Amino acid sequence: MAGRTPLPRADHLALALTPPTGPPRPPRGPRGAGSPRAPARTALNAVGADIPDDDPAGSGSAAAETGTAARAGTGVTESDGPPLRLGTGASIYRVSDGSCSPDLDPDCPYVPPALVGDGHLTLDGETGYAAADGPVVDTADSFTLGVVVRLADAEPAHPMTALSQAGEHTDAFRVRYEPSTHAWQLVMPEKDEAGAPERVVSQIEAADGGEGQGHRLAVVYDDATDTIKLYLDGVTNAQATATLPDGWHSAGALQVGRAKAGDGWGEYLHGDVDEVQAYSGAFRDQDIPFLGLGTDYCPC
Repeated sequence: MAGRTPLPRADHLALALTPPTGPPRPPRGPRGAGSPRAPARTALNAVGADIPDDDPAGSGSAAAETGTAARAGTGVTESDGPPLRLGTGASIYRVSDGSCSPDLDPDCPYVPPALVGDGHLTLDGETGYAAADGPVVDTADSFTLGVVVRLADAEPAHPMTALSQAGEHTDAFRVRYEPSTHAWQLVMPEKDEAGAPERVVSQIEAADGGEGQGHRLAVVYDDATDTIKLYLDGVTNAQATATLPDGWHSAGALQVGRAKAGDGWGEYLHGDVDEVQAYSGAFRDQDIPFLGLGTDYCPC
């Protein structure tokens, strides 16, 4: 770990339900201390690819959900990014294209806004999930993750995982909501062993109950300082920070909406997910508030 600089490297993968917006990123330069390269963006996009062409004017939840459910288990992708596989119980919610406005036409139904941009991923809490084809960060080295989540229940009955990436015996990390303590947690086992000691940091926050615009969560593991941090809406604190002496490599695929449970899966999330972003390297505190805004942020 000695001599490493905890700055993002040129590996960035994002699951964004809308194409990124914002000013162009500056050209990449040589990486050195205090001089990270602008992250190269590879997108896992779950927009539109599963909504059928006969979707009536992008009419919102029902039509979009039907189109997605019919293709559960297949890959969805946009741009040149790798596919994101949706499991049964996962669907893409799309807002109206604006051609039908309730303010102008009383016959137009109200369509709630998406978490970010014009769409998000909806999970049923029973079987719904999305998964990449492999790991998106090297958990033995520094990494940064971001996600926007809105829980559907005001009082969830069990823990629910938003993001995880598994090793052979357990998850290398889990970002989950723990209803018994009314808190978001980052859970990172010290070893890839069943029952291994875990480092757990948390931030107290009431469940959303399907209302509002959710919360922007971020995780940073800094291998150079042996530190893990959990951010809630851009902010961290002492209770959300801990030491992790040695991160370990996990070869499992990124999971959105579930976690490893014995030989299977559990902690299925009931709610909406958007703007999943993964970077190699540790973001600084001042970079975190720019995640989850639907922009292609450059931590330069």
